[in-house]
Amino acid sequence: MTDYLTIVRAVYSGLSQRQAAATHRVSRNTVSLLVRHAKTQGWLTLEDLSELDNAAFSAALTKPSGPVRDDTFKMPDFDTVHRELAKPNVTLKLFWEEYVEQCQASGDRFYMETQFRGYYHRFARVHKATIRLQHKPALSLEVDWAGTKVAFFDVEADKMAEASLFVAVLPCSQLMYAEPFRDEKQPSWIAGHVHAFEYFGGVPKTLVPDNLKTGVSRADFYDPHLNKTYQEMADYYGTVILPARVRKPKDKPSGENSVLIASRRILARLRNTQILCFADLQELIRDGLERVNEAPLTGKSENRWSSYLAEEKDYMLPLPASSYELAQWSKAKVQPNCHIAFQRKFYSVPFEYLGEQVDVRATQSAVEVFYHHQRIASHKRLWGRTDYATIQEHMPPDKTFFVDWNRDRFLSWADKIGPATRQVVEGILDRAVIEQQAYRSCFGVLNLRDKYGPQRLERASSFILQRSSASTYQQLKNTLEKNMDVPEPPSPKEPTRKNVRRGFQRGSSYFGGEGHA
Repeated sequence: MTDYLTIVRAVYSGLSQRQAAATHRVSRNTVSLLVRHAKTQGWLTLEDLSELDNAAFSAALTKPSGPVRDDTFKMPDFDTVHRELAKPNVTLKLFWEEYVEQCQASGDRFYMETQFRGYYHRFARVHKATIRLQHKPALSLEVDWAGTKVAFFDVEADKMAEASLFVAVLPCSQLMYAEPFRDEKQPSWIAGHVHAFEYFGGVPKTLVPDNLKTGVSRADFYDPHLNKTYQEMADYYGTVILPARVRKPKDKPSGENSVLIASRRILARLRNTQILCFADLQELIRDGLERVNEAPLTGKSENRWSSYLAEEKDYMLPLPASSYELAQWSKAKVQPNCHIAFQRKFYSVPFEYLGEQVDVRATQSAVEVFYHHQRIASHKRLWGRTDYATIQEHMPPDKTFFVDWNRDRFLSWADKIGPATRQVVEGILDRAVIEQQAYRSCFGVLNLRDKYGPQRLERASSFILQRSSASTYQQLKNTLEKNMDVPEPPSPKEPTRKNVRRGFQRGSSYFGGEGHA
């Protein structure tokens, strides 16, 4: 045991702290602490130390030297402090200031800010799982793709494939969500968020992604351009997207750490596992995720789930009645027949928007048309053989419709080509539920004349009418492209034995005549 009392006596005798440290082979910091401790105890001279022995000096040295709680000081209600810190914009400094004002009003002694913070930290370590200084409950959800991929056998493609792991984490409680996807495209990105919200049973107030293209169209610290579908999904759930800065991983440290945890504690366990289908991979990831969320947090008795349920769940935004349905966005131009085209199907738009550029939003069940962010038309999405969705009110009155685009004009143009072409155009117009629906096809038929000539178009129309009672523009186009209307040239006449020229031949007399033996 080091003789601390002898070291202090040497310093009091006139030896410098550096010399005392060298003589007794201890650090200078140790000598300085021993001298400071002796002075705080009131031992200022050699006479004060003469009545002590090394055991008594060492025993006094081991007594706690931190701030001693004094009953004359008013202790704050840290249960209330911890609960109120979950609210937005509430800080520990604000509570200390309010605590000081209350003590001054009641005449009680109060702790200074450093001691106030120290007592709160001690309270949080003992009673709670999270110290609410950096992360507010339900404030943010940090999301990312794990860099490590996992191999599995793709039954549909009949070959080995690699899956990507979507990872999301709530920084306050550290509760994680992980799910494998076949790719990192936008439908997978959106589905990962939707499934994470359902797993948590609520929605955080903000989302913090990287600047990947499925989330951010153009990265900019001051004015980032968000992907339209991603923004729509956030609006549907009432949350806000705040992308991290480019090449600033510290903007979402919990997300980066969760990716590392998922890679080491979920994916690494599967390194020697033979995964025979994607469903098996999903089940293995779910099991690994629950192991991580149910394991005790480092230095705490709580796990991620218990911490979330106790401190964060109540602050999450509620889930809507139904899950978000992925939508596709595209642009289209309103055609002369008052329809827009989307994936080879046609949907009517009010005639006031003829020739305008519009935005099209399509889900599995509906197609919506927007002009300058205002919805101007909505249709049930078409599947199967039906090509047109038309609302009668969208069609213009006859007196306001362009006179060049009507039935008589199309038939007049077709008459100049031939009767068969007129019959094809007339059939297309007759089969349309609303006449304007057929104008696009009629334009297509007449434009084939410019490419293939009127004679071939008339011949192709006759060819189609002989084989189908409901001729279409596409049938005409295919017939002309494949030259099915062109008659086959006559095959050359097979040569007969009599008219075949054999060239120079020796007669039978050369071989001795017919009777030669």
